Amino acid sequence: MSKTYRAGLVGCGGMGSHHLRVLNDLPEFELVALCDIFPNAVDKSGDEYSVEARYLDFNQMYDEANLDLVTVATQTRGHHAPVVAALGRGISVMCEKPIAIDLIEADDMVAAAERSGAKFAIHQQNHVNPGIRKAQAMVAEGAIGDVILVRGRNKAGRKSGNEFMEMGTHVADMMLCFGGTPEWCSGTVYSEDQPAGPTDIMEAKEMSPRDRDSGLVMGTRAIAHYGFQGGIWGETHFINYAKTMSENYGVDVLGTEGQLAVRASANVTDNLWHLPRPMEGAPVQFADWQQVDLSDVGLEEPVVTMYRRLIHAIETGAQPPSSGEEGRWAFEMMMAIYQSHREGGRRVELPLVDRRHPLEQWRDA
Repeated sequence: MSKTYRAGLVGCGGMGSHHLRVLNDLPEFELVALCDIFPNAVDKSGDEYSVEARYLDFNQMYDEANLDLVTVATQTRGHHAPVVAALGRGISVMCEKPIAIDLIEADDMVAAAERSGAKFAIHQQNHVNPGIRKAQAMVAEGAIGDVILVRGRNKAGRKSGNEFMEMGTHVADMMLCFGGTPEWCSGTVYSEDQPAGPTDIMEAKEMSPRDRDSGLVMGTRAIAHYGFQGGIWGETHFINYAKTMSENYGVDVLGTEGQLAVRASANVTDNLWHLPRPMEGAPVQFADWQQVDLSDVGLEEPVVTMYRRLIHAIETGAQPPSSGEEGRWAFEMMMAIYQSHREGGRRVELPLVDRRHPLEQWRDA
């Protein structure tokens, strides 16, 4: 590390508190400025972390605080403006997921990073989860033969519409770590026991008033299939079980000679298992799953790895993990489910040609 990075934060509530703790604890950063539209929120965080520079307007903060990096931790509807404004000033950005509320905004954010040369990462921290990184290394070494299928696994506890935006992009990002670039999607969305239609489209806060404001959503259950480059398949489903089960959250990677299972909510020291055969067999045989030692890939908290890799990207010109482009792909995988469902479940090619939100198009039509 060649310098201490001056960091600011936009959005002091919710996930903002998590980022403040991390930035405050990392010696690579000096937390110098905070911004929130609510004076009480910015004052509470400023007092807790002894940050004197407090703003209600992010443009003013960017102009005055001499930042190297800003974390944008607002709700999804509030991502686009502060991200583009920061990138336009050459300030690198860590942005909460999902990247935006539609692909038009996401494209604008990625383009802003390309124009300025500043680095842009989406906080999909499981991109660098130790289990994911070790599994990638094992796949590269041929431990499970050729990859055939990547299965995304959700926590449940949300209706599918909200799950797409709040956890679905995390799952899609983990799938991208093994599938590569997605080429097509086929998806089906149900509202209770019927195929969802335009009358089921609503704002995320209408579907779940206590959840985040992440734009238009639809449906209670959904399933999606993907085709990735090289003939790898992907699948994920959102079943709307009432109870959340964090232990279910992650990805399965099925190969010609074995399987890997990552459970991202488990302790980072023990969240990867290997089955040295392609099919699981009877339930009594599940004991054949072997836990994988992760000590050789490093066991720090994934969000810490994200920030340290972002510094590395700034200093070397490389792309950070879960870059703006990768975050856009994870989001586009969710939008493609809606687009495919609207078209009767047929395969839709990726990237989507029309960048407007599929539900906005359907509602307006």
